[in-house]
Amino acid sequence: MPATIAELPAPTEEPEAFRVLVGLVGSKATKVPAEALARHVMRIVPAEEWPVRAEALDALLRRVAAARKDELRLERRPEEGAVLGAYATRRKGSGSRPYQTVLAGVDPLAGRCDCPDYLKSSLGLCKHLFAVLEHVFARPALHRRALKEQSQLADEPPSGFRWDPVRPLLGFGDWLERVSWAGPKGIGAAPDKGADLLPRLRPGPSPGWWTLRSAFRDRPEKRLELVEALLKAVPAAARTVQDDPALRALLVQERDRLTRLQADALGPAEIRAAIRGLKVSLYPYQKEGVTRFLQAGRLLLADDMGLGKTAQAIACCEILRRTGKVRRGLIIAPAALKPQWGREWARFSDLPIEIVDCSPAERKALYGERKEGFFIINYEQLLRDLDLVHAWKPELVVLDEAQRIKNWATKTALTVKGLTPAYRLVLTGTPMENRVEELASIVEWVDDMALEPKWRLPALHAIRSDGRKEVTGVRNLETIRTRLRPSMVRRVRQEVLDQLPPRTDTRIPVEMTAEQMEEHEALNQPIAALVSISYRRPLTQVEFLRLMSLLTTQRIISNGLAQHQFKDVWPDIRRRRPEERILRELGAPKLQELRQLVRQVVLDQGRKAVIFSQWRRMLLLAQWAVADILAEQHLRSGFFTGAEPQKRRTENIVNFHDDDAFRVLFASDAGGVGLNLQRAANCVINLELPWNPAVLEQRIGRVYRLGQKQPIDVFNLVAEQGIESRIADLVGNKQAFFKGLFDGDSDSIRFDQSGSFLSRVQKLYDPEGKAAAAGAARGDEPADLPGVDPDGSPDDSIDDPYEEMIEAGDEALDRDEPASALAALSPEAGPLALPAPGAPSAPPDAESPPAQASEAPAPVDGEAARPPGGSAAAPSMGEVRELFSRLQVRRGEAGKIVIEAPADAATTLGALFEGMAALLQAAAKAEG
Repeated sequence: MPATIAELPAPTEEPEAFRVLVGLVGSKATKVPAEALARHVMRIVPAEEWPVRAEALDALLRRVAAARKDELRLERRPEEGAVLGAYATRRKGSGSRPYQTVLAGVDPLAGRCDCPDYLKSSLGLCKHLFAVLEHVFARPALHRRALKEQSQLADEPPSGFRWDPVRPLLGFGDWLERVSWAGPKGIGAAPDKGADLLPRLRPGPSPGWWTLRSAFRDRPEKRLELVEALLKAVPAAARTVQDDPALRALLVQERDRLTRLQADALGPAEIRAAIRGLKVSLYPYQKEGVTRFLQAGRLLLADDMGLGKTAQAIACCEILRRTGKVRRGLIIAPAALKPQWGREWARFSDLPIEIVDCSPAERKALYGERKEGFFIINYEQLLRDLDLVHAWKPELVVLDEAQRIKNWATKTALTVKGLTPAYRLVLTGTPMENRVEELASIVEWVDDMALEPKWRLPALHAIRSDGRKEVTGVRNLETIRTRLRPSMVRRVRQEVLDQLPPRTDTRIPVEMTAEQMEEHEALNQPIAALVSISYRRPLTQVEFLRLMSLLTTQRIISNGLAQHQFKDVWPDIRRRRPEERILRELGAPKLQELRQLVRQVVLDQGRKAVIFSQWRRMLLLAQWAVADILAEQHLRSGFFTGAEPQKRRTENIVNFHDDDAFRVLFASDAGGVGLNLQRAANCVINLELPWNPAVLEQRIGRVYRLGQKQPIDVFNLVAEQGIESRIADLVGNKQAFFKGLFDGDSDSIRFDQSGSFLSRVQKLYDPEGKAAAAGAARGDEPADLPGVDPDGSPDDSIDDPYEEMIEAGDEALDRDEPASALAALSPEAGPLALPAPGAPSAPPDAESPPAQASEAPAPVDGEAARPPGGSAAAPSMGEVRELFSRLQVRRGEAGKIVIEAPADAATTLGALFEGMAALLQAAAKAEG
C-alpha cells in the first residue's frame, strides 16, 4: 500500500468526469488551477462514486476560501530556499502555535499538516496547505522549482513513516491501520528508530512499503504499546519533505486517549461489585449498557424508547460517585424533563441531587457553594451559565434527549461540545431522525473520529431520486454500524424481549408552548378564588363542579390549543398534511411527541398500539397527526369510541386483530371496559391521564390481561408545567396505595403528597397558604376539610364526600367545551335548591326564585351541605347518573325522538333543569 496519496499513480483519464469537475470549479477564485483540483478529486474518490466526487470538490473549494478569509500567513519556509518541504502556517494576528505544514508536491497536489481539519477531512489537503499552494502557484518561478524538486524526489526511494489521510469509503477505516513505513530493502538495513517496530510490520501491497500487522483496535493496552513505540520512531517536528506531522499529531492524541481510558475505566470485577450494590436491580441488557460506559468513559446510549436509558444513566452516576471516580456531575435535559429526572433519580439512587430552578444570582451562589454533588439543569440554563459551569468543572456530564445537538452549527450544539468532562454519556432514542449528518453531530462529542469526514456523509449514504435533492433512502448502513460500534450502544425492543418486565410504564414529559401556558395560567385566578372559599367553608356542589370544570379546561389546554379551539382549527387542517410548521402553529406539542412515538413503536418496532384519550376531538387530532407517517408504510388506523355505530366498532376490532396493516386503534374510555385486545396489541399510549387510576388501569387492562404473550409498554404523555403533572402525582399516589395493598408485602406506603383532593388543590394553587392567612387575619375560623385533620395530616377514618365527584368528573364533564353553564357561574353562587327524589315539583307556572349567594354550614357527620331555607340537598353525582340511566330514548314516528322516564325521575330531573335555568338567568343578569 502506498504510504500517501502523493505516491498514487495518476488516474486513468476519465474525460467526462474530468471535464465536469473542471467546469464545477468554474470562475471560483483560486490560484490553484481547476485541472489540478479535478485530478486530485479523481485520485481520492473512486470513479463509481460521482456524488462523492462532487462533494469532495465543494469541500476543497470551501477550504480555498477559508485560507483567504482567515488571512493565513507562512511563518516558516523550507530550508536552503527549497519550495517543497516544511512550512509553519497560522492565521494573521494569532498568538497560538503555528501548524506544521509539509508541501510534498504540486503535480499531483500533495501535502501533510497537523491541523485538526487535515486529520479528519479525508481530503489530503487543508486550508493551510492551500495557503502554501496559492503562494507557490501565484509565482511562476516557485512553481517551476517545485515541479523540478518533485521530479527529483520521485527518483529517490521513500523512507520513514507515512499516514494515508483518506479514510476508505466503506468498512471501519481505523486511522492506525493506514500507517506505513518505507526503508531500505531487508530488515537488517532498517534505521535504528524503526528497528524495534519491524516485528510489528509486514510487507505491504506496494514494493518497499511495510504496514502494521495489527492496530489492536479491541485491545487498548496493546494498542497503547504500539502507539508509544511509533512515537519514538516519528520525528517530533517536521523538517523535511519526508516528515509527516499529521501522523505525529494523531499518535499524540491516541496516546492521550488511551492513557485517559486506562485511568478512568473501572475493571470488570469492580463493575460487577458496584452493580450488585445498586438500589434497584438492573436487567441484563441494562447491566451491559452500564458496563460499556464504565469501561469506555464515553458512550452514546441509543436504546429503543422504554428500555430504561435513564435508569442506566443514574446507575452510572451512582457507581462513579461511590467508587470515587467523580465528585461533580451534571445532567443536562430539556426543561420539561427535569422533574422526571428528579423522580427517577429518587427511585434509583439515594445520592442527593439538586434540580436547578432558581434566579441567576441564586444559580451563581449554588455553583460557588457546592464543591461536589449532582445538578440537573436544562439546555437554556447551560447557555446562560456556561462560565459558571466551566468554573464548576463537572467531571461527568449526562446529555439527555441529545437530538438537541443534532445540528452542529447551532449555539446549543457548540456550547455542549465546549464542555470537556472526562466522562460523557449521551442519551437519545432517536439518534438519527432525518439525515446521517445529525447522527454524526450527536456522536461527535463522544468520539470525534467515529463518522468523519462529515462532508461526504450525505453523498456516501443517501439515496437520491433526482440528482442531489430528494432523499429516498439510505445506503451503506453496515459501514455506519461498524464505525459506531465502539462508541454507541443501541438495543431494540425485539432483541431483549425475554429480559423485559411484563409491563413498563413510561412517563413522557411534554413541554407546553408559551401560548398554552398563557391560556392555562389565565384560569388560575378563578380556581384560586374557589380555593380561597374552601378555606372558610366546604364548597357547594355548584362551586365544586365549577372548580372541576375549570380544572378540566386546563386539562384540555394541556392537550393542546388545537383541542381547546377545535371548532376553529379542525376545518382548516383536516385535509392538510401535518407538516412541522403547522404542528408548531397549533400549540399542541403532544401531537409532535405522538408522531415520534408512533414512528418508533409502530413503524420501527412493527407493533400495534391502542391510543387512549377522554376526548374524541383529541383522538381526531391524533389520528390526523400520524396519518401520513402510517401511510408511508401503507398502514391504517381506526376508532373505538361512543361516536361510531356498533357495526363499525366491531369491524375495527376485527381488523385490529386480523389485519397486519391495521396498526393503531384510537379509543376513548368507552373502549376501556369490556374490550379484549391482548392478542392484538402490546402497547398503550395515553394522551392524557384520567383523575381516577381505576380508569387508567381499565385502559391498560384491555391489553395487559390474561392471554398477553409479550411484555407491554404504557406511555403516558404528561404536560409537565401545568395541571397534568399534578394529576400524574395524584394518580401515582392512588396507584401506590392500590399496588401496596393488593400486590405488595410492605406495611406502609409513602405518598409524595397527602390529604384529600381538595386539600391538594389548595396546596397546588395556594402553596404558601396566603388565602388561609388572610382568613385568619379577618378572624375566620378555618373549616375542617373533609379527610384532613386541622394540622393538615391525612385522616383515613373520614371519607372525602367529594371523592365520588372527583372520580366521576371525567364522565360528568366529558365534553370538549367544559366552560359550560356551570363554569360560567360566579364562585359565590349558591347550591341548587332541588327537591329530594320523589318530592313534588313547583307548579309549571310558578316563578323560579333566583339563586342567592350564601354560606352553607359545614357538613355534620358526613351529611351533605343543605341549601338555605331547609331545602333538600342536591342529588349526588351518582344519583344524577342513576336518574339518567332510567331514561329510555327511542325513535318514534315521522323521525321524532321520544324520551320516556318514570314519574319520580322526571320530576327530579325537571327540577334540576329548572334550577340550572335559574342559575343561568341570574348569571346573565349579573353579567349585564
